[in-house]
Amino acid sequence: MNPNIILIGFMGCGKSTLGRRLAGRLGHEFLDSDDIITAKTGKSIAQIFSDEGETHFRELETEALRGLAAARGIVLATGGGAVLREENRTLLKNLGKVVWLHADPDTLFERASRSGRRPLLEVENPRSSFNSLLESRLPVYRATANLELDATGLSHEQVLEKLLRALDGWTAEIPAPQI
Repeated sequence: MNPNIILIGFMGCGKSTLGRRLAGRLGHEFLDSDDIITAKTGKSIAQIFSDEGETHFRELETEALRGLAAARGIVLATGGGAVLREENRTLLKNLGKVVWLHADPDTLFERASRSGRRPLLEVENPRSSFNSLLESRLPVYRATANLELDATGLSHEQVLEKLLRALDGWTAEIPAPQI
């Protein structure tokens, strides 16, 4: 099995939190695609969206993923929209096992709203925008993932244990479980 684990999912699903914990347990390096972008540009994601727009941000995201093609022994947390581009989906699948972390919409919205760093929610009706974005992305997450993990109602530790159990002994020959 490729030692890389890629976490995808909508904003607020816990990719970064779970990714750090998972990396620690596996002895992997933790990377966050948004952090790679901010380190390279010297700008926050919100600044990039504001100054240069979402399209430019998506280009930076693809560039960051291309730069990880040879990486080994990583857990990567991606931005919620990383799967929107076909090239990114291919890059992610080639990089490692792709895990879709999700939860119910109310939980996701509450978590995403707490951060205050979500440019896509800085609109007149954030919940409506959130619901539309989530609905449009669900099929893409499902099609990209090797594994689906529903974290609704679970603590971070419970999610981590659930994922570790699913990953234990998982090989390319075994169809991806939905947990």
